[in-house]
Amino acid sequence: MKLKCLSFLFVALCLTSLTFAQNQVIGYFPYWAQYSQYRPADIHFERVSELRYASLVPVSDGSITWADEMDAANFDSLSQEAVKHNVPLVAVIGGMEARDAFVAIAADESLRSTFAKTVAEWVNRYNLAGVELDWQGLTSDNAEKFSALFSEIKNTLSGKSVGVAVYSASADAYGATLKSADFVTVFIGNQMSVDSATVRPNLSLSDVSAAMNLFADKGANKAKLSVVVSLSGMSFSGASGLGSSHQGAGSGNEGFLSYKDLMTRFDTPDYKVSFDGASSSEVAVGNGETVIFSGIPSVKAISSWIKDNGFGGVALYDMSEDHPETIISLFVTAGQVLRPGVNYAPARRK
Repeated sequence: MKLKCLSFLFVALCLTSLTFAQNQVIGYFPYWAQYSQYRPADIHFERVSELRYASLVPVSDGSITWADEMDAANFDSLSQEAVKHNVPLVAVIGGMEARDAFVAIAADESLRSTFAKTVAEWVNRYNLAGVELDWQGLTSDNAEKFSALFSEIKNTLSGKSVGVAVYSASADAYGATLKSADFVTVFIGNQMSVDSATVRPNLSLSDVSAAMNLFADKGANKAKLSVVVSLSGMSFSGASGLGSSHQGAGSGNEGFLSYKDLMTRFDTPDYKVSFDGASSSEVAVGNGETVIFSGIPSVKAISSWIKDNGFGGVALYDMSEDHPETIISLFVTAGQVLRPGVNYAPARRK
C-alpha cells in the first residue's frame, strides 16, 4: 500500500511540475495554423517539451470563446495528440483584442469567479496541463485587478499550472504575480519596424538578456522564465544590410515571412546570408532588400545564454513556420542545446 501511495505521489509531482522544469523547448500552436494546412498530426512531438495553444478569447460576461470557431476540431485533435505523446498542453487565454474583456472581468468579483470556473471547465474538458494568461496592454491602473483575477484562477485550478505572458512595457504592472505564477513567458516584440531609420536586428541577444534580466529583477524566478523567439522574418526594401537605410515599407507590403519559406528563398545565389556576431542575429541581403530573421546560429546563441544563466527555456512562435527537416529545424536547434539527450530523429508516420 505504501509503495502504491509513493508511486502515485511521484507521478502527481511529475505532472504538477512539468512547467517548472528548466531547459524547456516550448512550441506555440496558433489557431491560424489551419490556414497553412498545418495540423496537430504534423507536429514532431519529440522536438518539444510543452505545447501552447494560442489562443482562447475571454468574453466580458466571464465566458470563453474561440478566436476562430473553425479551429475547434483542431483544438480537440491537439488535445488528443498531446495526451497520446505525453506532452503537456497549455491553453493561452487572451491576445491583442482581449484587453477590454479582461478589464471588465477583473473589475467584478462575481465575474472573476465565473471566469475562473469557466477556465477550469475548459481545462478539464480538454485534459490541459494549465493555462497562460495573456493580458496585453496591461497598465498600472489595472495591476491590482489583474492580480486578483490571476489569484482567482490559480486558486480554482488547484493542481494545474497557471502562468502569465509578460511584456516589458507593462513590467511594473505584474507585481506579485511574477512570483506566484507557475511559469512566466517573456514576449519581447519586434525591435525593428517600418518607422526605423536604419535596419537593426529584430531580436538580438542583448534584447533577450535585457528583457529576461528585467523580469528576474522584478521578482520572477529565473527558472520559470522562458523567452519567445519568432519563427518569422521581415524584409526591408532598398536596404544593403544592418545599419543601412531602407526605402518603403518592405515587409509592411509583404507581411511576415516564415522561417521555412525563407530557407527556400535563400537557397539561391541571389542572397548573401550571414551571422552578425555582435548582435547574435542573422541578416540576408539580396534582390534589392535586406531580410532580418532568427536562424540556426542565433537560436543556438539564445538557447545557450538561457541555459548558461539559469533561465527556464525557449518558446518558439509559431511552430507551423518551422522547417520540417530535422537538420534545419529551429526546434531541434534549441533542443540540442537545452535537451541534448533527446533523439530528434522523427518517428515514422503511420
